[in-house]
Amino acid sequence: MSDSNFSTPPYPPVPPAAPLGAAVPMTFGQILERVFRLLRAYWKPFVGIGLIPIGALIVFEGVLFGALFASGVFQRPPAQPNTATILGIVVPFLVLGIPLMLLSYGLYYGASTYAALAADQDRAPTAAQALRHAWSNVGRYTWLTVLRSLIVAGPILVLAFVVGLGAALLGVASKGNTSPAALFFLVPLVILIYLGSLVYAVIMSLRLSLAFSACVQESLAASRAITRSGLLTQGAKGRIFLMLLLIYAIGYALMMVLYFVGFMVAAIAAVAGAGHLHNLTPLGYAALGLLAVCALVVVLLWSMLLMAAYSISFAVFYRDQRLRKDGPPPAPTPVAIAAES
Repeated sequence: MSDSNFSTPPYPPVPPAAPLGAAVPMTFGQILERVFRLLRAYWKPFVGIGLIPIGALIVFEGVLFGALFASGVFQRPPAQPNTATILGIVVPFLVLGIPLMLLSYGLYYGASTYAALAADQDRAPTAAQALRHAWSNVGRYTWLTVLRSLIVAGPILVLAFVVGLGAALLGVASKGNTSPAALFFLVPLVILIYLGSLVYAVIMSLRLSLAFSACVQESLAASRAITRSGLLTQGAKGRIFLMLLLIYAIGYALMMVLYFVGFMVAAIAAVAGAGHLHNLTPLGYAALGLLAVCALVVVLLWSMLLMAAYSISFAVFYRDQRLRKDGPPPAPTPVAIAAES
């Protein structure tokens, strides 16, 4: 694996007993500390990169609801919904929109992974650099996004289709009079399949968690990156799961604090303005709109930082697992050191 895009300098700080310049695997605590240190140091480019999927989603939903509104679906007073009109708008949008959304997420994952790998080596990445790199390889990163989605969700969708088809056939065979005995066996079966699909999705997501890091760092094709991720995550799935769970718990706790503060501010404002809402001036409505926009910005910023923390954790785990699986990188030669300096 000598075709890495980034060099692999030794990290973390070497214990005093280790030889000078030796690379050692990181403990779970060191990985956690490094992830949050890198997030604090390089959060700005990740926010810029995070605007890609969020912006694409907002544009997609805005155009979709705009088309539905223009067709009279939301007319007042409410009328009987025209199913043919709705399907005639929604289906083409899904056919065109899903590939575009996959393209935007491939661009995002490629850029965020590139930035995370650069940040892990303290290279001060920028959003422009990361997006340029991702755009130059957007086909490969989009295909990797599609493959990951099919591997994780494909079997689940097939099982859901089989269960739905079985339930429909059971209803037809019984002419709408499904026996209690059949429901007694069908309902637990559906619950077991649902729980099993969740377990499968979690395991496969962990197995594929380092695919983008391998794809970006080692310039691998999508299928080879998936295989590489499976090898690198052997023996590390539990630590990766615990790290992701801990990051989400910390992010959720911070969001709850912000939510509580916002709720208290809204409650005080409501009490202070009780009985005066009908007398609000245009400036008052503008203030309420500004508060709503601020709340939306906070939620979006929280989402982007949470996604950035995941990307950074995958990058750190990737380098740590390469060290564990492949051994320490070769020491740079004097010629290489002179060239870098």
